[in-house]
Parts: sequence; C-alpha cells; structure tokens
Amino acid sequence: MKLTKMIMVVLTAMLIAVPAFAGNCPEYDAVGCDSMNYFALNAYVPLGMVSDGNIGDLGGTMLPINEYSAFPLDEEEVWGEKFVQTAGMLSNDHCFPGYMSAMTPVWTSATYKWWIILQMQPESDINVNIYDCVLKHNLTNIWTDAQQTGRYRTYYGEPIFDPNANPTITVRAVKGPFNAFKAFIMDARKLPGLEDVALKNVRYTSKALFDEGIVMVMPKTGNVNTSGENMKTLKQGDQIRVTISIPGTNSCDVRYGTDSVILKYIGVVGNYMYDEYCGGVL
Repeated sequence: MKLTKMIMVVLTAMLIAVPAFAGNCPEYDAVGCDSMNYFALNAYVPLGMVSDGNIGDLGGTMLPINEYSAFPLDEEEVWGEKFVQTAGMLSNDHCFPGYMSAMTPVWTSATYKWWIILQMQPESDINVNIYDCVLKHNLTNIWTDAQQTGRYRTYYGEPIFDPNANPTITVRAVKGPFNAFKAFIMDARKLPGLEDVALKNVRYTSKALFDEGIVMVMPKTGNVNTSGENMKTLKQGDQIRVTISIPGTNSCDVRYGTDSVILKYIGVVGNYMYDEYCGGVL
C-alpha cells in the first residue's frame, strides 16, 4: 500500500512539473495580402504550402490566416503595413515577369521601407528573406547581365568587390495592439558562426535574382540586445520595420518592390492576428 501511494505521489508531481506547450507551425508574413504575394504565388514549395496549410480560428470558423492578412495603416499611420521608397516609379522588373519594382541605378542612393505585421506569435528565430533583381548598369537581360551588389570590373577586366558599395539593412520591432514595449533594433545571427550582430545599418550583398536570407534572433523579455536596448517577447500584431538603404557608391542596377521582403518563422498555434479577407475571389 505504501509503495502504491508513493508511486501515485511521484506520478502526480511529474504531471504538475510538465509545462504546457502550445502547438507550432510554419508561417510567413509580408506587406499586403500574404497569399497574393508574388513570390509566394510562384513558390508553392514551401510558401504556397504554408498558405494552404496554416488554418487558424477566427470567431469559431477555421480559415487560412494568410488570406486575411492585409493590414491597412491606422489613422495615426503608425501601425499597419506599407511599402515606401525613394528610388522612383514602379516599372516592369527585369528578373521577375509580371512583377513591378523600383530601380536604383549605379552611383545613386535610395531607401526602401517595408512595415510588416506578424500574424502569429513567433516561437523561433525570424528569417528576413530579400528578393531583388541585380543587373549590370543599363542592361536588362538576367541571363547575360547578372551582377552582384558591390561588384564591378576594372577597365582591364579585374573583378573588384567594394563592401562600401553594398546595401545596408536596419530592422526594428514595434509594438502592436496586444503588446507594450519601446521599439528596439532586432539582432541577427551571423552565418556561419551564429554570433549576434545588431541589424542597424549593416551591409549585406545580393546577386542576380536569388533571394538573400538574414536570421533574426527571437527576442525574449528580460534580455538586452547588442545595441543595449531592452527586448520584449513578440506577439501577434507586432510590427517589423525593415529599411534597406542603397549607397551613392552603388555599383549596379538594383530593384525592389512591395513583395520583396518576406518574414519566415514558426508561430504559436492559437495566437493569430486576422484582418478582412484579401485572398482573391471567394
């Protein structure tokens, strides 16, 4: 009898000690309607799979969350999604058929900004994927004129790489309706090595039509980032602001558009942020 009671006590203690974990699933977010994002529509594996498979609960109705994801700016224009840039008018992209983007040519500076709302509470690091079109100056054929940012050739043919001629990226986290914190700079993990670095005016290089990926550290309440700022655990509805700046020493023609930045992460099942339907014709 004593042994039975002891076993029951131990089992009870084990059950109490086991934490309750929510489910997790892959998610991506972008400016505007996520399911209609150009790069998501043209990449069923894996983004289209996420659009089809990430089904949330909206008022007791199970709906695909990425079809309810176009968040307009509020009256103060501080929360919501938008894309703005100083490069020029949008025109047909030379890398991606049917896509509209704004070009920054050689020896010209410009700034591109994306405000993106997280539809789920992140349960992982967040990838920033950047889709751009990088070509040699005044050329338009990606199959013969592809280029790398910061790269050029001397008049005698030597390939040169100038770090200062590359774009810089800054990423901030801004509170949404379900959170409260002072905006802070996101940290990234260097690849390879995984050391933390502040995503504040840091250079990256991109090439041709390939996307570039930056892994951002998942913020945690109580931790301090490499900029000395207090971080807060992010929730659904919080905003990620991405700024890409092209320096005046730019060595190529580079293009970005509304859909050119996508956030990818693992989200907490049950913690969703919905907007009105935007996924096309019902």
